[in-house]
Formats: sequence, C-alpha cells, structure tokens
Amino acid sequence: MLSIESHLKCLSVTLLFLVSFSTLQAKELVFILAGQSNMVGQGVAAELAPAYRRVPANVEYYYNGYKAPLNRFKHFGPEIGFAHEISRSFPNTKIKLIKFAVGGTSLFAWDPAWNPSKASSTGNASAGPLFKKLIKTINIQFNGKESKLAGILWMQGETDARYLPAAKQYAGNLNRFVNALRLKLHAPNALFIMGSINPPLNIFPSTPIVQKAQQVSASRIRNLRLIKTDDLGKRNDHVHYNTQGQIELGKRFARAYLRTHVAHN
Repeated sequence: MLSIESHLKCLSVTLLFLVSFSTLQAKELVFILAGQSNMVGQGVAAELAPAYRRVPANVEYYYNGYKAPLNRFKHFGPEIGFAHEISRSFPNTKIKLIKFAVGGTSLFAWDPAWNPSKASSTGNASAGPLFKKLIKTINIQFNGKESKLAGILWMQGETDARYLPAAKQYAGNLNRFVNALRLKLHAPNALFIMGSINPPLNIFPSTPIVQKAQQVSASRIRNLRLIKTDDLGKRNDHVHYNTQGQIELGKRFARAYLRTHVAHN
C-alpha cells in the first residue's frame, strides 16, 4: 500500500503532466502583471537565494515596455517567484511576462474612461491615463496570433483604501477595468488573478470596504481568482511585502493559475 507521501508525489507528477500536455500547442504563454507598488515590488534583489538569482531559460521578462533580466533591478515584485514556479510546470514552453505597474495609483487612475478630476481626487492626476499606457505597453510585445494570453496578474487597491469615495466605487471600477482590458486584448475569458490587500487601517481606513469589494468581485466576475496575502512577510512600513513575501506572492499567483488551468483542461 502506498504511503500518503507516495500518493502526494504521484499526484504532483500527474498535475505537472496534465499542465504541460495541455499547452503543447501554444508557442508561448503570455502573462500580464499590473497594479501599484506591491506589483512594482520592494523585494530586495541582494537578499535572493542563489536559486532565484538564476533566470529560467524559457522565461522572458518585459518591464514598462523593455526587455530586462528578472533580477536586473535593486528591487523586485512577484515576477521572480511566479517565473520560477510557472517555468517548472511548462519547461518546454516559452513564457513571456509583461509588467506595467505604477506605485500609489487608485482604480481612478486605471479607469478605461480616464477622468482627470477623479484621478486627482486620489492624487493620481499626474500619472495620466494608465489604462491606455498599459494597453500600449502590452501591444509592444504581445502577438495574439503567435501567443496565448494565459492570465492577468493584478496587485492593487491600497490607494483606494485611503479614500472613502474610491473604496465605495472599487467593485464597479474593477468590473469596468477587467471587462475593458479583456475586450482590448480580444480575450473575453482571460483569467484575472488578483491579490487581496491588507494595509494598516490607521493609514488606509477604508481597507475593509475594498477587501469586501474584492471578495464580491471574485464571486461575480467570471474567471476572476482572489488570492490570500495577509500572512505574507512585510517591510517595516507594514504596507509593502518584503523579499520572502514577494517570492511567496509570486508563487501564489502561479498556483492559482495552475489550479484553474488544470481544471479547465
């Protein structure tokens, strides 16, 4: 009789086989990474373990429209943990990560119908119409004929939690953003994976409202997955994830994708 450990190993091998087999037809898988400062990331590259300093051979990373090594910059976001986790499941498939993120931005700044007055209400008028910039950045590297849009990773919402009007409109704004993004990318059923927010209440008093909006959105917007983040390590500001927190955040994005991918194939 097989032990529990043996059963788990068999299950892991089977999962890896199913995921890899189902993507044999895709020349490359494209993931979009977007959001605010916890997507930009404050993980410290100098603190990375040796295994994470190596870039998986089948992964290409593009940041703000330019190709770059995963560990080129002093700080990093969830892309490193995500890339390593995903590449293990798709060792023979080219994986392209396209990241565009701007710290301190609310959904008013990302609104497809950008309104400078609303953006100004959360201190984001100078950021400009981020939805338009996001689409432009994606289109530089994404070819729908050669690639498959595998998923959109979204880490954002802290700024909305500072302003009650923005927090109250978060669910509607998110729904509009997701629908418009899928429409622009010609991917109406694209998987959208969102990290929940958990900043300190003394600075972000409307956090419970945004958290509730994220939970409601996960139940109402098709193919939207919400991942847990409240147990991830943070820096001393209690807002931004630290090195290990960012690695684990990336892994959780990857696992959410893998669970959904296997379930749909």
